[in-house]
Parts: sequence; structure tokens; C-alpha cells
Amino acid sequence: MTGTDDPPPINQQQGQVSPHQSTILSPTLMKLAVIGVILGCAGVVVALLMPKPNYEGRLVGQIGDVHIYAVPLTSNEESLVIWRGGRKLDALPADPDNPIQQFDLSSSDRQAAGTRHPDLVVDGWSGGMHCCLTRFVFDGPTGALIGKLSLGGSAASRFVPLKRTDPYPAAFLAYDDVTLDGQSEISGAPLAPILVVWRGKNFGLYLEAMKATTPDSPPPYLLAIEFEEAQLELTTTVSAEPAGTRGDIAKALNQAAQDRLTQMQSATLNPEDAKSFAPLTGFLNDYVYKGQAEAGFALVKKAHATSPEALSVALRTYAEQMRQSQWLADLNGLNDGKLIGLIDQNDRPTEETP
Repeated sequence: MTGTDDPPPINQQQGQVSPHQSTILSPTLMKLAVIGVILGCAGVVVALLMPKPNYEGRLVGQIGDVHIYAVPLTSNEESLVIWRGGRKLDALPADPDNPIQQFDLSSSDRQAAGTRHPDLVVDGWSGGMHCCLTRFVFDGPTGALIGKLSLGGSAASRFVPLKRTDPYPAAFLAYDDVTLDGQSEISGAPLAPILVVWRGKNFGLYLEAMKATTPDSPPPYLLAIEFEEAQLELTTTVSAEPAGTRGDIAKALNQAAQDRLTQMQSATLNPEDAKSFAPLTGFLNDYVYKGQAEAGFALVKKAHATSPEALSVALRTYAEQMRQSQWLADLNGLNDGKLIGLIDQNDRPTEETP
């Protein structure tokens, strides 16, 4: 073997640094360490000397650097101010037609808007007994307002995370109180639940989850474990469905449906008293809000065929209420495009059956 073929020293074979190299690297590392310490100290000094954000109001919720504060405008009205880090974003514009008396955090740990991060969901109440609720969804990382929804006098659960196979990341349970206000002196009908999702540009109903398989079956989400907590959150508005196994809940829902059928069939409709329509309204809602309106209207007309005049007034009143719903287009889709035609029929003169 020639000298050129001699093996390298053992320490070089094992990838070790030679003593000569160590003496070169050590001062370099020391310099970098000193520079790092200097920069760190400078950063601390700058942070201490920089003016702190002038937060104002009551902290409603936060995610990371995004803070949302409620700032009083008057003794009975608040506005929201959003901060991102040390920068104050635009305040939420006050709505003169729907002033907010108090803002409360709904959730800060749930994905609401289809992104891969939690969002800040804030509820605003206008005051009074259970009225009126407006829900705001803010993007978690940026604090930008994604969307808002007026829910009237209805309560609403927090967003419920859905399965990954569902078309939406989350939904929340609420009521369509414009037509179904259980405390209303006009209708007196029980509240019917709706399932609301953010659809990218606006809020809408989760039709696939609300659509019952048959006229006699409940909406599938009422049997879903994911919404047990959501139903319990609404106990302050109406009584929740009994807790239990899927079979127990199905039996309870079936019994409730049978009770509504019996009440509807035995109701005495008085054209001069809108409260007498409540059993009919509650029964129809049970079918309309699970996509089985056609079957519901047929059962009502059959049950009250002997009092066509009173039935006509009751159905016309129901149609007028239904047209006020902000979800009418969604409900029409839930009922295969037939709902609007069914309620329009009640504005026409009754045709006698030959």
C-alpha cells in the first residue's frame, strides 16, 4: 500500500471533529451564543418599552392573540371591540333595529365555520325574557367576523362537532321561534327544533340531518348521541327529551308524536280564538320540520273534514306564520319543494269534494 492509501485517523473515520477543528468552532459558537443573548435582552427591553394595548370594556372571549371585549354604549346597550395582538380591529357596528344589551361567550373551543381551527362564537341578548338572541361567529386566528344570525326569542346550544363524513364541521340546535314561539299568546304551540350550520356564505338548516325517513319516524339528529348535550343546554326554554338509550329516546319521541296526534284530532277549532289552533299547529310543525309536510297536512284535513270553515281559518293562520320564517326556503327544500305549494293552497277558496 502506498502512503495515499493509508486509512484516516480513527476519530475522522467516526465523523468526530479533530482537535484543530474544535478550536476553530468553539469561538464561533461562543460568538453566536453571545449574539443570541444580546438579541434576547434587546427583545425583552423592546417589549417592556412598547406601549401596552389599551384594552377597554369587559372581556367576552379570546383565542390566542384575539381578544373580544364588550364596551358599554349606554346603560342598556353594548358593542363589541375586537383586538388582534396589540392592534384594535373595527368595532362591531351597532344595529339600531336590534340593540344588544349583553354579550356572552358561547364557545371558543369549537370549529364552527369549516376551517381547521376553533372559532369564537358570541351570543348577544337584547334583553327581556329570552329575547332576543343574535349569534356572532368570529374567525379564531384573525378575529374577523364570519357571520351573524338573528334567532329571535329562541335559545340555542353551542356548536356541536359533527363526524368527519358530514358535509359540515359543526351544527347547533335552536328553534324557529318566529312561527313556533311556545310562549306566544297567538299560537301557544310547542317549539320545534331546527339544526343550523354555517354554509360558507350564510347560515342554513342542516337538511340532511333533519329529514326523517318516514312520516312516522323522528328526525335522525334527535337520536344522535352528539346532540344529547345540545338538548340539555336548551332545558331553560323547553323540557329536553328524556335521557336514555337510543331505544328509550325513540320510544319517548314516538309517544310524544302520538300525543300530538291525539291532541290534534280532538281539538275544537274556534275561528275566533287563535289559541285553539295550537294542537293543529304543533302537529303540523312536527311534520313540516322533519320533511314530511305532505303527510301532515293530509292527516289534519282528514281529522277536521267535518268543520271545513274553522279548518280553513286555522290553516290560513298557520300559512301566515310559516311565511314569516327566515328558514322558509330551506324548509321548502326539506319537504322536496312541496311546502310552499301546500301553504299557498290555504289562501284559495275551499273546493268542495264531489
